[in-house]
Amino acid sequence: MNAINRIILVGNGFDLAHGLATRYADFINWYWDKYFHHLRMCHNRTYSDYLCTFILNDNQNTWFAFLWSILNPINLPSGREFYEYVKSDEKQFSIHYSTFMKRICQSVELKGWVDIENEYYAALNEEYFETPEKINEEFEIIKSNLIEYLSEIQKKEITTSIIKYELQDKILAPIKTRDIAINARHQLIDFVQARSTLDEQHLINESALSIHDVLNPDEDDSRTSEFIRECINQMEEYGTASSSIIENAIDNDIVPDAMLYPNRLMFLNFNYTNTADLYIPQCPNYKDKFIINHIHGTLKDHTSIIFGYGDELDDKYTELVKLNNNDFLYNIKSIKYLEADNYRKMLAFIDSAPYQVYIMGHSCGNSDRTLLNTLFEHKNCLSIKPFYYVKEDGSDNYLEMVQNISRNFTDMKLMRDRVVNKNYCEKLLDE
Repeated sequence: MNAINRIILVGNGFDLAHGLATRYADFINWYWDKYFHHLRMCHNRTYSDYLCTFILNDNQNTWFAFLWSILNPINLPSGREFYEYVKSDEKQFSIHYSTFMKRICQSVELKGWVDIENEYYAALNEEYFETPEKINEEFEIIKSNLIEYLSEIQKKEITTSIIKYELQDKILAPIKTRDIAINARHQLIDFVQARSTLDEQHLINESALSIHDVLNPDEDDSRTSEFIRECINQMEEYGTASSSIIENAIDNDIVPDAMLYPNRLMFLNFNYTNTADLYIPQCPNYKDKFIINHIHGTLKDHTSIIFGYGDELDDKYTELVKLNNNDFLYNIKSIKYLEADNYRKMLAFIDSAPYQVYIMGHSCGNSDRTLLNTLFEHKNCLSIKPFYYVKEDGSDNYLEMVQNISRNFTDMKLMRDRVVNKNYCEKLLDE
């Protein structure tokens, strides 16, 4: 049986497209809100959570008394606003950061955003090279806070009401023949040829069913039947091989959509939230057709969360391995994957049949480079299609995405064939 599957790479941009405040910068703002709340309850001059220490230089006051005297309880500032206020007055206040937290704050201040996982890896190789156990402790505190923050969002905001139906249509769309890499063309021809063989064996073979067949079991597709009859007529009249007829149909983009739906679909969810779960069709008899793989764990099980760095292709990683100190490898994703079977399930899926990759909201940055290299350079990968985001000024991030995708390849010739041209790509959301 010839099949083509689809993998949807789900990253933070997917959550952002649903209006969720899940940027790391949003998380840091929440962290300051939480910190401010603790200061208001603090009956000492000093408050610390290991990442930051705030000191009130007035020997006569506690934070509780001081804040009670200066704040209007009806119109409290945000945690971020209060942090900026404290930071601006070095005479009255003192702030001491851990080295790692200082890097994070500086990134937010300079760039307006931060990639905590990248900052962790950089700090591990620089400031914490002599004390990796210390940054791991700090990283655990940040991780626990992040879990708390995202859990609040998931509980309050992630419901069926946020489903984007135009996004659902793109996820479940038929394969676009022009998206398939040139060196994978023969696999597409074999796939369409197999779909055009509508004998009894095909009809009763569940593995041959497409996601469209499962979702629309009673649909009468006259166009497909007509296409198949025309193929048969051409073979009988001209003695033409079916593969040649199919190839011509692909070239002219006349293959019916109903013949081009993938057999199986896997959401490879890099987020900890369950937004992607909202898009899994409820087909109890065909659970294997629609799969959700929470590759980095879920908020339902905090022990499953994988938060760290995953670039074994980086030269610095090789040097870390040579140090023979497990503290340097404690938060390396490719090692953490072995604590669950999600990575193994992904490998089984990509080994089972050719597949195309849809990228929806994933930046394809270096923190997931090891996994993405495995996915992108696998012999069964037929194409990689980024769905880009349009910014307020009218520009988009297609080029940035492709630049990031390219870093996950060791074979640039292969990359240029598999990544779908911008002319054939789509916006993540049209609105």
